[in-house]
Amino acid sequence: MNGEHTHYNLHINQTNPGSIHLSLMDLDEINSGKDIIDNKQKWPTGFITQYTQLTIRTFKQSKSIIYNKFKLIETIVLCCLIFYMSMHWGFTPLFDTVPVPAERMVINKERSAGWYRLSAYYLAKMTSELPLILVQPVFFGTVVYWSVGLNGVSAYFATMGTLFIHSIAGQSIGLFLGIACMDIRRAMTLATVSIMFFMLLGGFYTRSLPFWLTWIKYTSFLHYTFHCLLYLEFYDGPPVQCAVITNTTESNFPSCQGNSSSIPGTEVLDFYHIDWEYWQYLMPLFIFIFLFRIAEWIC
Repeated sequence: MNGEHTHYNLHINQTNPGSIHLSLMDLDEINSGKDIIDNKQKWPTGFITQYTQLTIRTFKQSKSIIYNKFKLIETIVLCCLIFYMSMHWGFTPLFDTVPVPAERMVINKERSAGWYRLSAYYLAKMTSELPLILVQPVFFGTVVYWSVGLNGVSAYFATMGTLFIHSIAGQSIGLFLGIACMDIRRAMTLATVSIMFFMLLGGFYTRSLPFWLTWIKYTSFLHYTFHCLLYLEFYDGPPVQCAVITNTTESNFPSCQGNSSSIPGTEVLDFYHIDWEYWQYLMPLFIFIFLFRIAEWIC
């Protein structure tokens, strides 16, 4: 009787592969569902329903990964380290989204049953994690910005917007690495190498790269974010006080070498070779997002 009952359940699931009662064990016996699903019944629900349910599910799954006590402790500690503002909120989303290959088996099983379109899953994956990723930079950036006393209210909102775009760019790169490699260990290794590449050759630690390496900084999304934040802080910002000059030290800023006791913001921008407008540094971040999203879909 048990054998007949199991066969009967499998037969029911085969005739209705979109049923929510379909188990993963049954799917193996259905031979991926390719010969069973009728074209007219391939999608038992509409795109909106698929997208909505996948968004809710992915949001719940990602929340436990992105928000845990260790992440909260990390955010609180890094609030004291202002230096990491642009670097941390690009690399954290990158690492959080790299383990996407772990979902591959579930996706293949569910899609073989005709539960949803790949486009619905991909769109849900991209949008469901955005609130989780963007909440942390708001908290972090707000505490740091007003504690340090950076450049005003309008620059604050522009800074938050820049960190948002920066985080999405990091998420896009992490998703691409995970999808392209389809192996978590290999993807994490490649992500670590990429981060070192972005930091060391993106002009973040040094501005004096050899002439044959200077072009590489333009391939680093961190390069553009760092310059955006510098522009927002020093363009039309209050002057910076000169450091005390002794017999063994000399200022790099002409204003401090004369009779002035402060450095105008434009002079700081000139020192860091920031010659573009703010929007010109921001646009490449959108290009990074667009190109990597397209590459993810192709993969």
